[in-house]
Parts: sequence; structure tokens; C-alpha cells
Amino acid sequence: MLAKEIETRYTNMIEELENFNGSIKGSIENLSASLTLIRETLQSLREYLCVNPFSSKEQEIAFFKHTKPRFYSWQIYCIELHHILAAVPIGTDQMIRDYYMNELNILDRFFKLHAFYYQYYLRNENSKDDLYFLRRNRTLFPPGGELLLNDPEFSTELDYLFSTFRAYEKLRNFIIRRIKILHQESDQGLMNEILSNQKRWWSGDKVELVEIAYGIYYSRRMNDGKAEISDIVNWLEESLHIDLSQAYRMFVDIRRRKTVSYTKFLDEMRNEIHTHIEETFKYNPKSRNLKK
Repeated sequence: MLAKEIETRYTNMIEELENFNGSIKGSIENLSASLTLIRETLQSLREYLCVNPFSSKEQEIAFFKHTKPRFYSWQIYCIELHHILAAVPIGTDQMIRDYYMNELNILDRFFKLHAFYYQYYLRNENSKDDLYFLRRNRTLFPPGGELLLNDPEFSTELDYLFSTFRAYEKLRNFIIRRIKILHQESDQGLMNEILSNQKRWWSGDKVELVEIAYGIYYSRRMNDGKAEISDIVNWLEESLHIDLSQAYRMFVDIRRRKTVSYTKFLDEMRNEIHTHIEETFKYNPKSRNLKK
């Protein structure tokens, strides 16, 4: 399957998840519809592979090491996030913080239980890729997937575990954000004072920042091109103290632009840089000579 076709399917799936849930980062309002969408998308990938087999083992490894986990991780994430939110206790902020801290410990135990494979995942190693991501080498009970149904045509030794790593990292980020919010709300006066002294905050429109996020994502300039759009959005949120929970929906609006450029803000940035450099040359004859 062509990379562009895979990316299109992935983008469409994420946008539909956002339509179901408002913000997939914050809640799972329609679990049934979300899971149905993800499973149908995965099934379409499976059917495609049956008709169009891999032309090399490198293609097969890349699919089961990176592509399938991107899709499947959302199924794991939706289910686990739904369970976590459904069990949040009714009580004091301290009780809720303790609950989230316990959930973090559960995730941490999972990463420690599979420490060897998790380090392989984090470091993007490839020495054992043939063993881990070729279907012919799948065992009956792969690590972390002992209860899964055996599907030798669409699974390998570690694709489920890598999907779980991705999902649990998303869950960990979600829980940490919730704990931060609880701390902020418990002492809002102090937090306001702290934030007022921050050197970095976004003073433009949110949609402009979304253009930057997707520009980074589609140009594959973060984490060797492996960073998800959610990772980039989270990074911008934390760095600039802004809520971009509607980033996916804002990008849908960007795609629907008819009278202005899809990259209005990025075009503005480009023009400002060009203008500044040209103005610098005007008042610096030596630079102008060097340019020639």
C-alpha cells in the first residue's frame, strides 16, 4: 500500500474519532462507534494486504513495526481511557489525584514488565526485526498478547506489544495532564502568579499554531518522522501554555478553506522572514555585495 494512501486512511480515522468524541485526547464519549471505526479501518488494511502482498521483507517489517501499531494503538487507547474515566472516584481532589497516580503506577509496571522490548521500541533498534516483525516467525503466544486470537496473516511477534506501548504512552500523557490540572485548580492563585512570569506563551490565534503543528508533522522533522500529530500538539501545548484540544477539528476547517491559502499563517511567516532579510540588505551594502 502506498504511503500516501495509508496516511489518508489514518487521517480520516482520526478525524472521525474526533467527530465521535469531541476531543479524543480528553474523553471517549462514544466507545462503540469509535471501536467500530478503528476495527473497520484495520480490516480494510488486512483485506488490502491479502490482495496486494508485500514485495519484500523490509516492507513487511515496516508495516508491522510502525504502520499497524499506529492504527491499532488507538483501539487499545480508547478502551483503556474509557475504563480509566469511568472509574474516577467521586470525592476530594486528593482522592482523584491518588487514583490517577495509581493508574500511572499500573502503566509503569507494564513498561517494566516488558523492559527489554520497550527499550528496543524506544531506541528504534532493528537487530531482531526479522524475528519480531515477520509473520512467519510469530509464536503461538507472543509477549503481551497471550489472550489475543491467533491471526497469522495479520500479526507478528511484537506488533501488538508495540501497539500497546504507543497506547500506554498516550494514556500516560493524558493522566499527567489531568494531574497537572488538579494541581493548578487546587492552588489557582499561585499558579496564576507562576504563569504570569512565564517567558513563553502563544499570543496568536490557535489555528495558526495548528498550522505549525501539522507543518512539523507532515514534513517529518520530529523524532526522525515518527512523532504523531498528538505528540507535537502536546509539546506545543506544554511549551506555550495553551489548550489545543480541538486541533483536529481546526485542521478540518483549514482543509475547507476556499478563499484563503491552506497555509495562511505559514505563508505570513515566510513573507515576514523574506521582508526582514531584504530590509536588512537595504541598510547593509556589504551584505548586499556578498549576496551578489
